[in-house]
Amino acid sequence: MIRNRLLGAAALVFLAAGCAAPPQEVSKTVLAAAPEPTKEVTHLVLPFDRYQLSVNDIYLIESAKDHLTRDCMKKRGYDWEVIDHRKQYPDVRNRRRYGVIETQVAQEMGYKSNARLLGSTDVTARKMDREARLDPKAQKAALDPADGCYKLAGDQLERGNEENEDLVNKLNVNSLDEALKSPRVAPGMRSWVRCMAAKGHAYKDFYIASEDPRWAKSKTPSRAERETAVADVTCKQKADLVKALSETEQSIQEKDIREHKAYFARLEAAKERHLAAARAVLARD
Repeated sequence: MIRNRLLGAAALVFLAAGCAAPPQEVSKTVLAAAPEPTKEVTHLVLPFDRYQLSVNDIYLIESAKDHLTRDCMKKRGYDWEVIDHRKQYPDVRNRRRYGVIETQVAQEMGYKSNARLLGSTDVTARKMDREARLDPKAQKAALDPADGCYKLAGDQLERGNEENEDLVNKLNVNSLDEALKSPRVAPGMRSWVRCMAAKGHAYKDFYIASEDPRWAKSKTPSRAERETAVADVTCKQKADLVKALSETEQSIQEKDIREHKAYFARLEAAKERHLAAARAVLARD
């Protein structure tokens, strides 16, 4: 269950990662909005984060891919719009790691989620507009999964920079699982359960609360869902649960990094080579 939650969050981050349009450009495509992240979210950084691409790292790579795709498409007789990815955004990859932790999000969205919750979607919308404007032949030239220009651009940037991320992904899941079961977190979890029960919500943990089958019955959050989510956030704050979980995970992940020192060094080096390759492409233009 925890693995699915984390992979779902990662998928949202990568959907959001195409993002950063200049303010003067307006997309025809309109994607769902979400409240701006709070300081608690922007400050929620874990040790493993430095070894994987941030949202802004992805923007940088996407920009380089656009430039390479443009050059490739030109050779094939087509135009390709290069989307501006220069604007910087806060890294909020851990925004839903411990469920809903922001009152405004709970009030507006309940337990629902969307791509914008984990990043800007401005450029995602512009990419959708760009692809919609392509005729079938141009779409194939650009986006064919076998030899499309965009795929070839990504391959070029990744060549020699790959490192298997299976281990860090597994450790990322395990650190949360271990933290949830730790003696350091247990008092806060019990406090959360008591607090929720006092408000009329009987759940064993906050993940079960977020996955209540009642919430899946509608695309928009019901009043009951929003009220439950607000109670969830209030009880987390009262129990100081997010702090307990994040501090415990930090210790677990730091230990894992020490135990797999050579692996994490390779992972960091591969990430830096990938970013350097992207910067080199952009420096040419």
